Amino acid sequence: KRHVRPARRLRVGSVLRNVGALMGGRLLLAVVGWVGTLIIAAHLSEEQFGKFSLLFAILAMLSIVTDLGIGRLALAGIMDPTADRGAFAGTYVLLRCCLGFVGYIVAVAVVVLAGYDAEMVRAMLIAGLVVVFSTPSNAYNLPFQATMTMPKVVVAEAAGQLVRLALTILVVLKGGGIVLLALAVVLAEFTILVVKLSRAHRLLAFRYRVEWATWWRLLREAVPISLGTAMVTIYFRLDAVMLSKLDTFRSVGLYAVGAEFVVLADFAATSLSVPFMTLMVSAWPGDLARMRATVRRGLHLLTLAAVLIAAPTIVFARPLVTLLFREKFADASSATAILVTAECIGFFATFGFAVLVASHQHRHYPLIAGAGLVLNVVLNLVFIPRWSIEGAAVATLLTEALVVSLLWIAITRHPLMPALDVKRLAWAPLAVAAGAGAGWLAWQVVVWPVAAAASIAVPAALLHVLRVTGPDGLASLRDSDALVAVPSEVADDTRE
Repeated sequence: KRHVRPARRLRVGSVLRNVGALMGGRLLLAVVGWVGTLIIAAHLSEEQFGKFSLLFAILAMLSIVTDLGIGRLALAGIMDPTADRGAFAGTYVLLRCCLGFVGYIVAVAVVVLAGYDAEMVRAMLIAGLVVVFSTPSNAYNLPFQATMTMPKVVVAEAAGQLVRLALTILVVLKGGGIVLLALAVVLAEFTILVVKLSRAHRLLAFRYRVEWATWWRLLREAVPISLGTAMVTIYFRLDAVMLSKLDTFRSVGLYAVGAEFVVLADFAATSLSVPFMTLMVSAWPGDLARMRATVRRGLHLLTLAAVLIAAPTIVFARPLVTLLFREKFADASSATAILVTAECIGFFATFGFAVLVASHQHRHYPLIAGAGLVLNVVLNLVFIPRWSIEGAAVATLLTEALVVSLLWIAITRHPLMPALDVKRLAWAPLAVAAGAGAGWLAWQVVVWPVAAAASIAVPAALLHVLRVTGPDGLASLRDSDALVAVPSEVADDTRE
């Protein structure tokens, strides 16, 4: 008969170790991915690199179709102890498979209808297969997230990245173009799917069947999230498309360099939001004290990460870009510094969205995201013709500032949510300025890698002294006295 193992008590310290494992693993993955990108950037012309980057910017926008925000809702469904978890997870995976095929059709249609050349169309016919594999692959994250075993997902992604790197090197050695390079990415996504599939079935007995009622419920409840996610995805990825139409493919390629640094920075917010989302779903609404403590802890961790990433990037963007992408991409330096700063502000949007979903306030999200989309489009139309990639980056920065402000106003207006300690968090920009200033001064007398260390140490010390991360400074982040109940295993089918 069916048996569900009892929930175990999980300390917040364990959650933080989970966050650390995700951060370390995803940082390593980002570095491996970067090596591949650097090889591609060196192999292709600036225009060809712009085309290659645009392909995957368009595919990233298709999370509008392939995600719809239902993954966040599915987490609550699989953590419901009264649900048939195996059947729920199986029908959820099948739904995501269907969305992946729809996304592929839309991707090819976008490139054809937008009037891009034949090479772009051929490349998208191959590259579009990424969403066919990645969409169900993301669905298989569900049991890992529910059981706080996300590092196993990192292992699967590592296998995919290694496959991509090996195939990229092979294509470059053979002198292949963007079509074969796109094929390398597709095969990497297929590898990730295969590895996740085997590991996910060890956690949960998936039963694959179409349950129309479950599909309809998920899609109906996801409408606010999907609308908001669609708008956010568009304004995140629209820059590259607008640059291709209002500027040149070279500008798209330069902007893509800055976007690579953004991907590297994003691992901090994603690695923290995923496990904390599980904690918040578990705590709401039955344990509001734990919910509030989790939100505050998440904000403190994000503040530390944002400050320590933004401060050195503002000063050392140019030597970083030229070191990794060579001198021909040096013109991307200013846009890179602005984009990474925007992403650090966006950390709080990523976490704020998780808080909204966990506390069932996601109906606010479409209005907030819509305001961001309108502002971003208007600013890009004005800024790109005048300032090219720097204009697009500033548009992103201002958009992120607006979205973060509106999100946290909505969150803190809820009577059950904690008020933000604005005075304490307001010291974060000062810490960034102090770190950037210290790094610049040190750079006048020592080599820039050593100076960059100063731009990290100074703001860290300032955050500690000013107690921005809690009453005990940085030591507050080690607190592990709070407990939360999560399933030790999502489900276990046994026969008696």
